[in-house]
Amino acid sequence: MIDTWAVVIPSFNHADDTITCLGALRNAKPRPGKVLLVDDASTEDAVARIAAWAKREGIDHRVVPAASLQRSLEPSPWLNIAVLEKNSGFVQVCNAGLRYVRDHTGAPFALLLNNDTEIAPNYFEELAKALARAPETGLLTGLIYEWDRSTVSYGGATYNPIRALASHTTALPATDAPTETGFVSGCSMLISRPVLEKIGLLAECFEPIYVEDVDYSLRARSAGFPVMVARGAVCYHRVGASLGRVNQSPRIVFAMNRNRAFALRRNYKGWRRAAGITYLAVTKPGRALLELAKGRPRAAWAVLSGMLVGVFSPAALSD
Repeated sequence: MIDTWAVVIPSFNHADDTITCLGALRNAKPRPGKVLLVDDASTEDAVARIAAWAKREGIDHRVVPAASLQRSLEPSPWLNIAVLEKNSGFVQVCNAGLRYVRDHTGAPFALLLNNDTEIAPNYFEELAKALARAPETGLLTGLIYEWDRSTVSYGGATYNPIRALASHTTALPATDAPTETGFVSGCSMLISRPVLEKIGLLAECFEPIYVEDVDYSLRARSAGFPVMVARGAVCYHRVGASLGRVNQSPRIVFAMNRNRAFALRRNYKGWRRAAGITYLAVTKPGRALLELAKGRPRAAWAVLSGMLVGVFSPAALSD
Protein backbone atom coordinates (compact mmCIF):
# COMPACT_ATOMS: atom_id res chain seq x y z
CA MET A 1 0.00 0.00 0.00
CA ILE A 2 2.70 2.48 0.99
CA ASP A 3 4.34 2.09 -2.42
CA THR A 4 1.33 3.96 -3.84
CA TRP A 5 1.70 6.95 -1.50
CA ALA A 6 3.16 10.26 -2.67
CA VAL A 7 5.39 12.72 -0.82
CA VAL A 8 5.33 16.46 -1.57
CA ILE A 9 8.32 18.49 -0.39
CA PRO A 10 8.29 22.30 -0.71
CA SER A 11 11.86 23.55 -0.97
CA PHE A 12 13.77 26.83 -1.14
CA ASN A 13 17.58 26.87 -1.00
CA HIS A 14 19.04 24.79 1.90
CA ALA A 15 20.16 22.02 -0.48
CA ASP A 16 22.01 20.12 2.26
CA ASP A 17 18.85 19.92 4.38
CA THR A 18 16.84 18.75 1.39
CA ILE A 19 19.36 16.05 0.54
CA THR A 20 19.18 14.77 4.13
CA CYS A 21 15.37 14.71 3.87
CA LEU A 22 15.44 12.84 0.55
CA GLY A 23 18.04 10.40 1.79
CA ALA A 24 15.83 9.46 4.74
CA LEU A 25 12.88 8.91 2.40
CA ARG A 26 15.05 6.75 0.15
CA ASN A 27 16.19 4.65 3.13
CA ALA A 28 12.72 4.28 4.64
CA LYS A 29 11.45 0.73 5.02
CA PRO A 30 8.99 0.64 3.38
CA ARG A 31 9.55 3.65 1.15
CA PRO A 32 6.84 5.78 -0.53
CA GLY A 33 6.06 5.26 -4.20
CA LYS A 34 6.81 8.77 -5.51
CA VAL A 35 8.46 11.95 -4.26
CA LEU A 36 7.69 15.36 -5.73
CA LEU A 37 10.09 18.12 -4.72
CA VAL A 38 8.78 21.57 -5.65
CA ASP A 39 11.55 24.16 -5.70
CA ASP A 40 10.42 27.73 -5.03
CA ALA A 41 12.85 29.41 -7.47
CA SER A 42 15.88 28.92 -5.24
CA THR A 43 18.42 31.72 -5.46
CA GLU A 44 21.28 29.31 -4.78
CA ASP A 45 22.29 26.29 -6.87
CA ALA A 46 20.03 24.02 -4.81
CA VAL A 47 18.38 22.22 -7.71
CA ALA A 48 21.68 21.43 -9.42
CA ARG A 49 23.18 20.15 -6.16
CA ILE A 50 20.17 17.97 -5.37
CA ALA A 51 20.11 16.54 -8.90
CA ALA A 52 23.85 15.86 -8.75
CA TRP A 53 23.39 14.04 -5.44
CA ALA A 54 20.56 11.93 -6.88
CA LYS A 55 22.74 11.00 -9.85
CA ARG A 56 25.64 9.98 -7.61
CA GLU A 57 23.30 7.83 -5.52
CA GLY A 58 21.81 6.17 -8.59
CA ILE A 59 18.35 7.54 -7.83
CA ASP A 60 15.95 7.64 -10.75
CA HIS A 61 15.00 11.30 -11.08
CA ARG A 62 14.26 14.17 -13.40
CA VAL A 63 14.04 17.97 -13.27
CA VAL A 64 11.03 19.62 -14.89
CA PRO A 65 9.51 23.12 -14.96
CA ALA A 66 6.71 23.49 -12.42
CA ALA A 67 4.34 24.41 -15.26
CA SER A 68 4.48 20.75 -16.31
CA LEU A 69 2.59 19.85 -13.13
CA GLN A 70 -0.58 20.94 -14.93
CA ARG A 71 -0.52 17.62 -16.78
CA SER A 72 0.38 14.04 -15.94
CA LEU A 73 4.08 13.22 -15.76
CA GLU A 74 3.50 9.48 -15.97
CA PRO A 75 5.49 7.39 -16.41
CA SER A 76 7.72 9.15 -13.93
CA PRO A 77 10.79 8.32 -11.85
CA TRP A 78 10.83 7.96 -8.09
CA LEU A 79 12.03 11.55 -7.61
CA ASN A 80 10.59 14.44 -9.58
CA ILE A 81 12.01 17.93 -9.06
CA ALA A 82 9.65 20.65 -10.29
CA VAL A 83 11.14 24.14 -10.48
CA LEU A 84 9.08 27.34 -10.24
CA GLU A 85 10.18 30.31 -12.35
CA LYS A 86 9.53 32.84 -9.57
CA ASN A 87 9.37 32.68 -5.82
CA SER A 88 5.77 32.10 -4.72
CA GLY A 89 5.88 31.34 -1.00
CA PHE A 90 5.40 28.18 1.04
CA VAL A 91 1.63 27.82 0.70
CA GLN A 92 1.54 28.11 -3.08
CA VAL A 93 4.49 25.75 -3.44
CA CYS A 94 2.74 23.14 -1.28
CA ASN A 95 -0.41 23.54 -3.33
CA ALA A 96 1.44 23.07 -6.61
CA GLY A 97 2.55 19.66 -5.42
CA LEU A 98 -0.71 18.65 -3.73
CA ARG A 99 -2.73 19.71 -6.76
CA TYR A 100 -0.62 17.47 -8.96
CA VAL A 101 -1.05 14.50 -6.62
CA ARG A 102 -4.81 15.05 -6.46
CA ASP A 103 -5.44 15.68 -10.15
CA HIS A 104 -2.86 13.50 -11.89
CA THR A 105 -2.13 10.51 -9.66
CA GLY A 106 -4.14 7.85 -7.90
CA ALA A 107 -2.17 8.13 -4.65
CA PRO A 108 -4.48 7.39 -1.67
CA PHE A 109 -2.31 9.56 0.61
CA ALA A 110 0.00 12.52 0.16
CA LEU A 111 2.60 13.32 2.80
CA LEU A 112 3.38 17.03 2.94
CA LEU A 113 6.90 17.15 4.36
CA ASN A 114 9.22 20.06 5.15
CA ASN A 115 12.60 19.89 3.43
CA ASP A 116 14.39 20.47 6.76
CA THR A 117 13.17 17.21 8.28
CA GLU A 118 14.44 13.65 8.57
CA ILE A 119 12.02 10.78 9.11
CA ALA A 120 12.85 7.61 11.04
CA PRO A 121 13.27 4.50 8.84
CA ASN A 122 9.97 2.99 10.03
CA TYR A 123 7.99 6.23 9.64
CA PHE A 124 5.63 5.00 6.94
CA GLU A 125 5.19 1.63 8.61
CA GLU A 126 4.03 3.37 11.78
CA LEU A 127 1.68 5.69 9.87
CA ALA A 128 0.17 2.65 8.14
CA LYS A 129 -0.32 0.92 11.50
CA ALA A 130 -2.17 3.97 12.79
CA LEU A 131 -4.38 4.07 9.70
CA ALA A 132 -5.21 0.38 10.13
CA ARG A 133 -6.51 1.19 13.62
CA ALA A 134 -8.32 4.37 12.53
CA PRO A 135 -9.10 3.96 8.81
CA GLU A 136 -11.37 7.02 8.60
CA THR A 137 -8.49 9.33 9.54
CA GLY A 138 -8.32 12.39 7.32
CA LEU A 139 -5.08 14.01 8.54
CA LEU A 140 -2.30 12.21 10.37
CA THR A 141 1.12 13.02 11.72
CA GLY A 142 3.62 11.56 14.17
CA LEU A 143 5.92 12.83 16.87
CA ILE A 144 8.21 15.64 15.80
CA TYR A 145 11.50 16.03 17.64
CA GLU A 146 13.93 18.88 17.33
CA TRP A 147 17.23 18.16 15.64
CA ASP A 148 18.84 17.19 18.97
CA ARG A 149 16.73 13.98 18.82
CA SER A 150 15.50 14.44 22.41
CA THR A 151 13.42 17.66 22.62
CA VAL A 152 9.80 17.09 21.62
CA SER A 153 8.63 19.86 19.31
CA TYR A 154 5.23 18.34 18.58
CA GLY A 155 3.44 15.56 20.45
CA GLY A 156 -0.01 16.83 19.53
CA ALA A 157 -1.56 20.27 19.46
CA THR A 158 -4.37 22.49 20.69
CA TYR A 159 -6.22 25.45 19.23
CA ASN A 160 -7.82 28.03 21.53
CA PRO A 161 -10.26 30.25 19.60
CA ILE A 162 -10.67 32.57 22.59
CA ARG A 163 -7.05 33.62 22.12
CA ALA A 164 -6.80 32.71 18.43
CA LEU A 165 -3.80 30.68 19.54
CA ALA A 166 -2.40 27.44 18.15
CA SER A 167 0.00 25.57 20.45
CA HIS A 168 2.09 22.42 20.18
CA THR A 169 1.93 19.91 23.02
CA THR A 170 5.38 18.69 24.01
CA ALA A 171 4.16 15.79 26.15
CA LEU A 172 4.13 12.37 24.50
CA PRO A 173 0.71 10.83 23.80
CA ALA A 174 -0.22 8.32 26.48
CA THR A 175 -0.90 5.47 24.05
CA ASP A 176 0.46 3.93 20.88
CA ALA A 177 -3.03 4.11 19.40
CA PRO A 178 -3.71 7.06 17.06
CA THR A 179 -4.96 9.97 19.14
CA GLU A 180 -7.18 12.92 18.24
CA THR A 181 -5.29 16.20 18.18
CA GLY A 182 -6.18 19.86 17.78
CA PHE A 183 -4.33 20.21 14.51
CA VAL A 184 -1.70 18.43 12.46
CA SER A 185 1.56 20.24 11.88
CA GLY A 186 2.29 21.05 8.24
CA CYS A 187 5.88 20.03 8.95
CA SER A 188 4.75 16.46 8.32
CA MET A 189 1.09 16.13 7.36
CA LEU A 190 -0.34 12.95 5.83
CA ILE A 191 -3.44 13.90 3.85
CA SER A 192 -5.96 11.32 2.67
CA ARG A 193 -7.38 11.50 -0.83
CA PRO A 194 -10.93 12.07 0.47
CA VAL A 195 -9.68 15.18 2.29
CA LEU A 196 -7.84 16.43 -0.81
CA GLU A 197 -10.96 15.94 -2.90
CA LYS A 198 -13.47 17.37 -0.42
CA ILE A 199 -11.50 20.07 1.41
CA GLY A 200 -9.21 20.94 -1.48
CA LEU A 201 -5.83 22.61 -1.06
CA LEU A 202 -4.31 24.89 1.56
CA ALA A 203 -5.93 28.32 1.66
CA GLU A 204 -3.63 30.73 -0.17
CA CYS A 205 -4.81 33.71 1.86
CA PHE A 206 -2.25 32.47 4.41
CA GLU A 207 0.68 33.16 2.09
CA PRO A 208 3.59 33.07 2.41
CA ILE A 209 3.39 30.83 5.51
CA TYR A 210 2.01 30.32 9.03
CA VAL A 211 -1.26 28.89 10.40
CA GLU A 212 -2.26 27.33 7.08
CA ASP A 213 -1.93 23.89 8.72
CA VAL A 214 -4.19 24.93 11.61
CA ASP A 215 -6.84 26.20 9.20
CA TYR A 216 -6.64 23.04 7.08
CA SER A 217 -6.99 20.83 10.15
CA LEU A 218 -9.97 22.78 11.44
CA ARG A 219 -11.66 22.57 8.04
CA ALA A 220 -11.01 18.82 7.83
CA ARG A 221 -12.45 18.20 11.28
CA SER A 222 -15.48 20.36 10.52
CA ALA A 223 -16.10 18.17 7.45
CA GLY A 224 -16.09 15.05 9.64
CA PHE A 225 -12.52 13.80 9.11
CA PRO A 226 -10.58 12.73 12.23
CA VAL A 227 -7.34 14.64 12.78
CA MET A 228 -4.83 12.34 14.47
CA VAL A 229 -1.31 11.91 15.81
CA ALA A 230 0.51 8.55 15.96
CA ARG A 231 3.20 8.27 18.64
CA GLY A 232 5.21 5.58 16.86
CA ALA A 233 5.96 7.66 13.74
CA VAL A 234 9.00 9.81 14.47
CA CYS A 235 10.32 12.76 12.50
CA TYR A 236 13.18 15.14 13.30
CA HIS A 237 12.94 18.81 12.39
CA ARG A 238 15.48 21.61 12.18
CA VAL A 239 13.08 23.96 13.96
CA GLY A 240 13.59 27.53 12.81
CA ALA A 241 16.04 26.61 10.02
CA SER A 242 14.02 28.45 7.40
CA LEU A 243 12.31 31.26 9.30
CA GLY A 244 14.43 31.55 12.42
CA ARG A 245 13.25 31.61 16.00
CA VAL A 246 14.25 35.15 16.90
CA ASN A 247 14.55 38.41 14.99
CA GLN A 248 12.16 37.24 12.31
CA SER A 249 11.63 39.55 9.35
CA PRO A 250 8.77 42.09 9.53
CA ARG A 251 7.14 40.22 6.63
CA ILE A 252 6.95 37.02 8.68
CA VAL A 253 5.85 38.88 11.82
CA PHE A 254 3.06 40.50 9.78
CA ALA A 255 1.95 37.13 8.39
CA MET A 256 1.95 35.49 11.82
CA ASN A 257 -0.31 38.14 13.31
CA ARG A 258 -2.59 38.45 10.28
CA ASN A 259 -2.99 34.70 9.90
CA ARG A 260 -3.98 34.12 13.52
CA ALA A 261 -7.01 36.32 12.91
CA PHE A 262 -7.63 34.77 9.50
CA ALA A 263 -7.85 31.25 10.95
CA LEU A 264 -10.22 32.43 13.67
CA ARG A 265 -12.53 34.25 11.27
CA ARG A 266 -12.59 31.37 8.77
CA ASN A 267 -13.45 28.65 11.27
CA TYR A 268 -15.45 30.19 14.11
CA LYS A 269 -18.60 32.25 14.46
CA GLY A 270 -20.58 33.89 17.24
CA TRP A 271 -19.11 34.54 20.66
CA ARG A 272 -15.93 32.52 20.07
CA ARG A 273 -15.00 34.62 17.06
CA ALA A 274 -15.91 37.83 18.91
CA ALA A 275 -13.87 36.78 21.96
CA GLY A 276 -10.85 35.92 19.86
CA ILE A 277 -10.95 39.19 17.94
CA THR A 278 -11.34 41.13 21.18
CA TYR A 279 -8.32 39.34 22.65
CA LEU A 280 -6.17 40.24 19.65
CA ALA A 281 -7.38 43.84 19.63
CA VAL A 282 -6.52 44.24 23.31
CA THR A 283 -3.16 42.46 23.38
CA LYS A 284 -1.50 43.28 20.07
CA PRO A 285 -1.10 47.05 20.63
CA GLY A 286 0.80 46.22 23.81
CA ARG A 287 3.02 43.79 21.91
CA ALA A 288 3.66 46.46 19.29
CA LEU A 289 4.70 48.93 22.00
CA LEU A 290 7.09 46.32 23.41
CA GLU A 291 8.73 45.90 20.00
CA LEU A 292 8.99 49.65 19.69
CA ALA A 293 10.65 49.88 23.10
CA LYS A 294 13.21 47.32 21.93
CA GLY A 295 14.12 49.57 19.02
CA ARG A 296 12.30 47.53 16.39
CA PRO A 297 9.79 49.93 14.82
CA ARG A 298 9.29 47.82 11.69
CA ALA A 299 8.44 44.78 13.79
CA ALA A 300 6.09 46.92 15.89
CA TRP A 301 4.21 48.05 12.81
CA ALA A 302 4.14 44.49 11.48
CA VAL A 303 2.45 43.28 14.66
CA LEU A 304 -0.16 46.02 14.63
CA SER A 305 -0.86 46.10 10.90
CA GLY A 306 -0.94 42.31 10.73
CA MET A 307 -3.62 42.20 13.41
CA LEU A 308 -5.68 44.92 11.71
CA VAL A 309 -5.53 43.26 8.30
CA GLY A 310 -6.34 39.91 9.88
CA VAL A 311 -9.41 41.27 11.62
CA PHE A 312 -10.84 43.35 8.78
CA SER A 313 -9.60 42.05 5.41
CA PRO A 314 -12.14 40.17 3.26
CA ALA A 315 -9.23 38.06 1.98
CA ALA A 316 -9.62 35.89 5.11
CA LEU A 317 -12.66 34.24 3.59
CA SER A 318 -11.03 33.32 0.29
CA ASP A 319 -9.09 30.19 -0.62
